[in-house]
Amino acid sequence: MVSEDTSTHESSAGTLSPKEAAEPVAKRQRVRVTSLLVLTAACCLAAGGSIGYVMADSSGSVNATASGQGTAGLSGVSETNVCKLVSGAMQQQLSIREASPMAEEKGGSSCYLMMTKDGASEPAGFVVAFYPTAASLQQTVDGTDVIPEKAEPLMVQGRAAARQVLYGDAWKAQLTVDVGDGATFYVERFGPKDSLSERELRHSVDDLASSVLKGQKG
Repeated sequence: MVSEDTSTHESSAGTLSPKEAAEPVAKRQRVRVTSLLVLTAACCLAAGGSIGYVMADSSGSVNATASGQGTAGLSGVSETNVCKLVSGAMQQQLSIREASPMAEEKGGSSCYLMMTKDGASEPAGFVVAFYPTAASLQQTVDGTDVIPEKAEPLMVQGRAAARQVLYGDAWKAQLTVDVGDGATFYVERFGPKDSLSERELRHSVDDLASSVLKGQKG
């Protein structure tokens, strides 16, 4: 849902492309959303408002929309304004040192909210991202050598969501929220192993996602 991967989308061991090699270490460490999280991000409201899992096959689309809810005020998010999803006051509250936007390959946009200095050996912070379509979310899937915990379905501001915690040299919680019209909002909290409790990881992404969505409603 970054990542610094220590943030969201960290690639598995392998040769870095010239583009990747040119990026700051903290940003290369971003772990891509895992297959399990992307599939579970397809969780949607079943009949009666309960949450169910939508498991799409590799050729199908993962498209979950909360009926009649629209896109939660998140349409039009781009590389130029994605960092503004998290208000300046909230960034200050989270002790964010630097906010760096990044455009994804297929129309998604993400922002690294770093709590540590650029180039830190053990980076920590958040990633927020907006994926306007299922395709833009799915293109972030990549292999990863971290150990994922089973994803949990939940509701965030009345919208279906999926949360997963991953363990490795860095610990992270990743949350994807169905914001309607096939779009997905993604939040990640990452930090060095054992630097945060599992409860803190979970609550940090839940609280930030809830704050952003509530702010958009306002």
